[in-house]
Amino acid sequence: MKRISFRDPLSEVYVDNNKIIRKIKKKDFLLFNDLFKQNFYKEMIQKNWVQKSDILNKENFVEMTHQKIENFTEVTEMSSYQLFLSGKQTLNIAIESLKNDYMLKDASAWNVVFSKGKPLFLDVASFEKWDKQKTWLGYGQFIRHYIIPLILNKELKIPTSKLFLLYRDGVYPIDARNKLGIKIFKSFIYLEYIFAPTILKSTKIIRKKDSQEDHDINKRILLTILERLKKKLLSLEPNSSSFWTNYSKKRDHYSDNDIEKKKQIIENFLKDNKGKVLDIGCNTGEFLFLASKYSSESHGIDIDEDCINHIQKNLGDNSISVANVNISNPTPSIGWKNEETSGYLKKNINYFDTVIFFGIIHHLMILDRIPLNEILELLFNLTKKNLIFEFVSNQDRRFLELASVNVDLYKDFTKENFEKLITKYFKISEIHNLEFNKNRSIYILEKIIK
Repeated sequence: MKRISFRDPLSEVYVDNNKIIRKIKKKDFLLFNDLFKQNFYKEMIQKNWVQKSDILNKENFVEMTHQKIENFTEVTEMSSYQLFLSGKQTLNIAIESLKNDYMLKDASAWNVVFSKGKPLFLDVASFEKWDKQKTWLGYGQFIRHYIIPLILNKELKIPTSKLFLLYRDGVYPIDARNKLGIKIFKSFIYLEYIFAPTILKSTKIIRKKDSQEDHDINKRILLTILERLKKKLLSLEPNSSSFWTNYSKKRDHYSDNDIEKKKQIIENFLKDNKGKVLDIGCNTGEFLFLASKYSSESHGIDIDEDCINHIQKNLGDNSISVANVNISNPTPSIGWKNEETSGYLKKNINYFDTVIFFGIIHHLMILDRIPLNEILELLFNLTKKNLIFEFVSNQDRRFLELASVNVDLYKDFTKENFEKLITKYFKISEIHNLEFNKNRSIYILEKIIK
């Protein structure tokens, strides 16, 4: 059994095969036993707001088991819109809990992951009986984990995923103030949550014995505070517009027939090869949505946060998972001893049945200077079976634009040399040449099991 979480003083979390086990002190058995019987909590489970748990009362401790989620998006991989949805979910849970005399003791963005396209709250140990006071100890943490990162994203275009790589416990007001400079005066929200806290650095919480009437007043006050915080969060909903979100309307290096041919290739292949699919460089999800019709799991990653925001906003009922990940510099393992959160590659190696790799080979080779054999080795490690690969020759117009004066560096990047190198990793099953752009071909490749 491997311990995967230890920061909460009230519980420790372990992984054992396909189970997640949370150990809680014996004295807390009645709290969680009662919580799991509450109708409001059962409803949150049914709505998939909160991860379902089973509880077992053992001799010296309480053991809770959770179903293991094989693949999910953590805050270091979330786009700004996903962080926004995560914050909204956290406040909804806090509000519903308070109405029923429970409260979340914290508001960490690490408590929520995205699974199958939806936010899911994992940390059941965050629930506690409301203490009848009109203060929420998670308030400051919510500001650091949600409000301030969304402000910095809006004003400075800093991806929220990158902020959590630097600031594990969220961004403190003083750090945000230094980054924003004069922009802090653009909005009353910025003044309230960033400027004012740096002036009034500490406040004391005074607790006293109250009457039932005071308790009712305190609940109304605290609910008002939470609803107001939710209103402020909603005002920070990210916009998603970038070059790449309009890319599909401007791609003059493809004809409509070429696009339809690419779609047909994917559809024909996945009809007979169902399973878990990853679309690397998924852009606005055109091929990802198509793949989701046939795959058991559909995942997409893209370097452009606006693209991930666009897909997440337009998911509807689709259970597609997307993440703001740069495949040339993927999210690393972080935390204590780099073991608390697995890096993107570590948790996805040999996970997918099919990987789709369209239109980015030239970007990785030219802009990131990644050798072709390194790219093929990475794709080999990500897929268990198949790779659908778009070859872009060194005569392609986009290739020449990117290479510019360095084009001679890629004179050996020909179709013939590509096919020779790829046989080290994959068997070529099919080759489809595009009609309008004759410098691009789609390869159906089968992984060579070594």
